[in-house]
Amino acid sequence: MRKNGSREISLSQYRTTDLFLFAVVVGLAELLAFGATIWFPDEAVFSFSFMLPLVLLVMMRWGWPSVFYAVESAIIYCALHSLSWQYYLTYILGNASIVIVLVYLMPIGKERVAKSAILSVLLVIIAWIVEVLVRSIMLVITGVNSFVPSLVLMCGFADCGLLSLVMGVIAILVVRRFDGLFEDQKAYLLRLYKVKQEKRRVDTFGEDLDELDEENLSKLDRDNDLY
Repeated sequence: MRKNGSREISLSQYRTTDLFLFAVVVGLAELLAFGATIWFPDEAVFSFSFMLPLVLLVMMRWGWPSVFYAVESAIIYCALHSLSWQYYLTYILGNASIVIVLVYLMPIGKERVAKSAILSVLLVIIAWIVEVLVRSIMLVITGVNSFVPSLVLMCGFADCGLLSLVMGVIAILVVRRFDGLFEDQKAYLLRLYKVKQEKRRVDTFGEDLDELDEENLSKLDRDNDLY
């Protein structure tokens, strides 16, 4: 449960609102990145995107639904640049492949990653490498390039995407310093609830209160989709 003023909202309402706001932010971020290219000189060979840190932020908060934001970013990017269907497929699957880093998160745990700057940076780097590799492979599969030219283009993807990688690392290092932002939200809400209950216990001079009643536990544990 989470309070909004004097009105309590359910976990599902909080999650829906949170995911909707991130969908808006991802869309605006792509529009901003596209608009910024207008100011770049024509000979510039670099580009940037906020997709990587935003998708990883959603992934840490809600897990697998983050794949939808990767796909959203790819569709908007391809539409703005009027790309062919091969590139739609390349960018959609390339971006969506970031969900593979959940394999990295599962054995280590989100809490440990969030608390470690090194593990957080590794999360960004792994996601970026996976994205570049899958995009290059998709160019071969869709017939845009043969294998050898795609290896060259993979280096081009990496070179042009270095700015996105650097921005992603900086963004994640910043957001992880804000309490609850770069954290699994079910764990975060449980932590807030326990703090509130402890405060109530102190305020009532030791009155015996349950840390977490069965109703709230069931709501937070229902459809447990941390990963």
